[in-house]
This record gives sequence, structure tokens and C-alpha cells, in this order.
Amino acid sequence: MFRARPRVTEAAPYDLPPMRILILTPRLPWPPLDGGRVTMSRLAQSLANDGAEVEVLSLNPRKHRGSPQGPVPIRAVDIDTSRVIGPLVRSIFSRVPFIVARFVSREFQTEVDDALRRFRPDIVQIESPFLLPYAPRHVPVVLRSLNVEFRIWEGLAREKRNPLLRWITSSLRRYEIRMLNEVDAIVPISDEDAADFRALGAKKPIHVVPCGVALPTPDSQLPTPGTAGFIGSLDYRPNQDAVMWIVEELWPRIVARMPEAKLSIAGSSPPDWLRREVEQHGINFRPNVPDPNAFIRGLSVVLAPIRAGGGMRIKILEALALGRPVVATTLGASGMDAKHVIIADDPNAFADAVTRLLRDPETASRLGAAGGEHVARAYDSDTLAAGLIRFYEELVTHGRSASRP
Repeated sequence: MFRARPRVTEAAPYDLPPMRILILTPRLPWPPLDGGRVTMSRLAQSLANDGAEVEVLSLNPRKHRGSPQGPVPIRAVDIDTSRVIGPLVRSIFSRVPFIVARFVSREFQTEVDDALRRFRPDIVQIESPFLLPYAPRHVPVVLRSLNVEFRIWEGLAREKRNPLLRWITSSLRRYEIRMLNEVDAIVPISDEDAADFRALGAKKPIHVVPCGVALPTPDSQLPTPGTAGFIGSLDYRPNQDAVMWIVEELWPRIVARMPEAKLSIAGSSPPDWLRREVEQHGINFRPNVPDPNAFIRGLSVVLAPIRAGGGMRIKILEALALGRPVVATTLGASGMDAKHVIIADDPNAFADAVTRLLRDPETASRLGAAGGEHVARAYDSDTLAAGLIRFYEELVTHGRSASRP
């Protein structure tokens, strides 16, 4: 039975106390060094800004290891998600696929149980299907999905034609679909993902919350003339694919059209092989830049040639918010109102669009300014979080009513 939240009886007799939200994340949201962490940290902070009591409980994978820190209370449990034997055995003797079993930890389960007793949350918001094994039974659970996860693996399996990827994809697909109606609600970040969840059989309430932006303060930094660039989490397979496409397919075409053009690639946690591939082409490579906004402000054009995955590209929104024009593939701009993004899927069309903007700074500036105004109206993070809190209030009230005899 869902626990009814007591009402305040003194100064505001008809007001509910602040909603308590426990957020489970697959890695530390702070510092927000990549799109996934930006998305998690920004919503958590905005929920708190809008009056909710928020606590975060995070896994702390070895390859993303950090110290728990942030504007809301946060705890972390170290884990090594590169383990093979234990997760493989667990997946064989359970209905949890191998890729999810890598995130199972007794210590983390103990912390979840402790938080449920101590914090007594009204909502448990789970930031990844990989953490669904920790979903409690007696508190409303919401899956906040940055994408339909198995769709990413489907795209990679088609491209790589790897039997292991096909196996991972198949098991993850079955698990993700089975769990859709085991949670109390789903919070995708795009209408496209919401429709996909419905088509896959989701019957529970769905509330779309796009990735929000913290509106930047005005800045006088001018872009470096003739410079295009890409930034993203470089341990994320779709971003690795995008970087290799830029290096091998796109940039030679741009240089053929505009020999003086310059390219910069930045991002967190790049694997060694990707670093070697980029640097051997003589491209300016800047891993783990300390200030992503400063990097974006220094670009004349932002590139987003995403060809796999789902969800929404927070770096596109941030580039637009900073007044920089963006050229993206159709998939790269999916999940958002892309009226101010130039769309090109063919490498020649993409190269033509980038070259035009590099040669015409005035047009690039106007396009970037229009995008910035649109993002400020439609994607302010605090406004989006306020709508989510209202959805959570209704979810808790409905669950409480439904649980009555």
C-alpha cells in the first residue's frame, strides 16, 4: 500500500509538505561532465529548486569514479561494471540480462533499503533501466528514461554485425519490455520515446520531460572564425560512432571545400583507441575539457551527426542556448523541436551546410540567436521540473486512492 503523505496542520492547513524524491542513478551526476550526467544533475537540482526534498543515491563505477558532491544530499557505492563472471552467472540463473546484472550490488541494495526507511520517499525515480532491480515494492517507482535503451544496442548490432551485440540486444529488449508495466510511471525525454514505449506495450502513466537547460548568463566570448566542433561523452558508443564519421567521412569533404577550416573534438572519458584515431588525423582533440560551455562558445558551428541511439541530445540544446548554430542528422535532432537546427543526413549535404555557415558568420549568428531564444522559452529546466512535481503529486494521490479497500 502506498503511504499517505500527512498534511500540514498549522500555518497552511491545506498544503501538502514538500514531496520527497529519492533518485537512483547509475553514476554520479556531479560533476556534470557529459550529457547523461548533465541531464541527471540538472533535473535533480531543479526539483529541489521547485521545493521538493531530493536525495540522490548513486552507483560509482570504476571507469567514472568520483567523490559524491552536489547541491542535494548524495551517497555513492563503488562498483566495477567491467566484471564478467559474477554478472554472467547471475544472468544465467535469473531473468536479469547480463548487461543489467553488471549493475547489481549488495552494498547498493543495503543503501537503498536504508534510504527507504530513513528518508521515507514519496517517489523513487530510477534514472536507468539498469537500476530496475532495485525498485522497491511499496513506494511508487518512476522510470526516467533517457532513451529506449535496447534501441541503441539494436543500431549497434545492425552496424557491427556482432553476435555478442545481438545477444545483448535480445536479452535487454525482453527485459526492458517486461519491466515497462512493473513500474508505476515512465518519464521519457521525448514524444518519440513515449510513443515507442506505448507501442512496446506500456500501460502505465507517461509524462514527457525533455532535457532542460540552465539558461546561461550573457557572455561576450566570440567564436573562433572558421572552427567547427563536436562535444559529447566519448565512452558512449553512438558518440564514438559520430566522431569516427566526422573524422573519416565529413571532415575530408569540408576541407576540400574550405581548406582553412578548423575542427575541434572534445568530450569526457575517451577510450585510447578513439584518441589515437582522432589525433593521427591531425585534429585538435581536447578530452575532459574543464568548461564545456567555454568550448562550445569558441565554435562557429556545432556538429551533431548522431546515427545511433535514441532520446535527446542535451549538447544540442546547450549549444543553442549559448547562441551557436547546429548542424545535425535527423536522428541527432530527434526528441526536440528542431526548427532552428540545420538537418543533413548525407555526408555531402552535411559538409555543404557546415561550410556555408563557416563562410557566413552573420547567418550563423542569426541562426544561433534564434535557437537561443527558442530554448529559453521551451526548455527551461526549473519550469519542466515544476510540471514533473505536479505529475508526481497526482501519481501519489491516485496510488493512495487505488490502494484503499
